[in-house]
Amino acid sequence: MGWLYYEACAEDDVPVGGKVKAMVEGYPVAIYNVDGTLYASGDYCPHEQVSLSDGGMMNGEIVTCGAHRWDFNVRTGECLEDEAFPLTRFPVGRREGVVFVGFWDDEDE
Repeated sequence: MGWLYYEACAEDDVPVGGKVKAMVEGYPVAIYNVDGTLYASGDYCPHEQVSLSDGGMMNGEIVTCGAHRWDFNVRTGECLEDEAFPLTRFPVGRREGVVFVGFWDDEDE
């Protein structure tokens, strides 16, 4: 049991202040760069299932959904409009210019 990390993208794919969509183990993940620190969440807005990486806008650590303008803190996952709709967040690692995203593995070995 524990976190398993999978390759998501190159560090250069996520400019400071930007975001990118990556398919990680078949799951769409949004990766955000806030002043050089990377964060990751499920790519879809938990309110209306709209892609945050394709249509959303970044302002510091806040990503705004392009559909209904709901704001989410990518650092904490908090939805600023309704706390019942947090982002699903994932840990992020980096090694040799590659970004890795962690998924929890709860299978016993």
